[in-house]
Parts: sequence; C-alpha cells; structure tokens
Amino acid sequence: MTTLGLIGFPVNHSKSPEYFLNKLNELGKNEHLYKAFELPDINDFPRFLEKNPELKGLNVTIPHKETIIPFLDLIDSEAKEIGAVNTIVKTDKGWVGYNTDCWGFRRSLQPFLKGTHDRALIFGTGGASKAVDHALRGLGVSTTIVSRTSEKGDICYSDLTKEAMTHHLLLVNCTPLGTRPAVELCVDIPFEGLTKGHLVVDLVYNPEITTFMKKASHSGATVMNGKDMLRLQAEKSLEIWIKNGL
Repeated sequence: MTTLGLIGFPVNHSKSPEYFLNKLNELGKNEHLYKAFELPDINDFPRFLEKNPELKGLNVTIPHKETIIPFLDLIDSEAKEIGAVNTIVKTDKGWVGYNTDCWGFRRSLQPFLKGTHDRALIFGTGGASKAVDHALRGLGVSTTIVSRTSEKGDICYSDLTKEAMTHHLLLVNCTPLGTRPAVELCVDIPFEGLTKGHLVVDLVYNPEITTFMKKASHSGATVMNGKDMLRLQAEKSLEIWIKNGL
C-alpha cells in the first residue's frame, strides 16, 4: 500500500490527513494512506525514508521547507528560485521537490486584490514567507519582509510605525503565531494604522479566525485566513503525485 504524508514539527494540529484522505476517496484511490509524521530534526530525514519505504509523496511544513532541500535529488525550477519546498515526490530519479505554496497563495489572493494593493508587508522569513514574496512580486506587488532582526528581513518589527502601515495596504502573516493551541499570540504591529482599505491575510487556518484577523477587522480591514491557500496548494500537490504515478 502506498503512503502519502506530511512531515514537520509540530503537525498534530494539521488538517491535512483528513483533507487528503477524503480527496483520495473521492478520486477512487482509497488504497492509499495519508499520515502526519512528526519530524523534529531534518537530519533524521534519510533514516525516516528508510523506515518508511512505502512512501510515495510528502507535504513539508514548518520548520523544514528550506532545510529539506539538501536531502532531495532534484528541485523544480520555481522551487529553486523561491528557496523553499513544500511538496516532494518519489520518482525514478529520486526525490523531487516542488513549491505549491506559491501557486496556492497566488490563486487564493487574486480575487481580492485591487489596484491599491501595490505594496505589501510580509511578516516572517521562513519558507512560507519566501513563497508569498515570490507570488506577490510575480503579481507586480512591491514587498517588504518584516522580521525580528534586520539580518533576516528588510526591516524589523520595531521599525514599523502607524504611517508605515497606511502606506502598505496589503499585510500577510507568514509566522505560525496564533496557531492552536496558542491562539492568543499575534505579531506585534501598530494595528491603529490599519484602515478599511487594508487587505490582511493570515496564513494560519486553525483557528479560522485568528487574533491577528480580529485585531485587523476592528479597524475595518478585509481579512482572510490561509484555508483557501491550503486547499489550493494541496490540490496542486495531489496533481503532482498523480502525474508521477500515484
């Protein structure tokens, strides 16, 4: 029996197993399993593959989207450009990495973009942030990455002012802050600078309404979570696996 799955740490909160098992059943491929595997240390990845030879494809989540790359045999050109991988598949040439986060985010965001959303602040510097940055720049949006230290991002959270917020009408949270069970956590930004013209996206999808979204909506901003992106990138992952013989 072929097994698909998700690796990361932690992954207990993930809804991916439920989603993919339902999708596989819909497609008449219920002979395949989908499991969530906790992998705290990416250096254990080769040993993990040896212990699970039935694996055909994997989704990759925090904190391994970047660090898994050296363990792969091939990387898709867009994933290489982004510098992060979230979908891998076993082929005759070995394990190949793709980035479906970028595709999913772009597709989920486009219906909400207006001409005023030409400058974005991206919170976080991990693999999801890299995919979002790539997608936005491809859509002609100017991006600024915000991090805790200037070495990782373009600016620090401490550099953000109310005025800076008013000049960036698209905000995207790519950090895991606010994910269940620590739902009270949130990026520290000047929410008083948000307006009705802001579009605020939180890639967190569990809970569906995060603290970040609640604070932004109090200022009248349009808010959305990462549920549609998750669904779209998952569909793309499944398409890749099927294309490669699932």
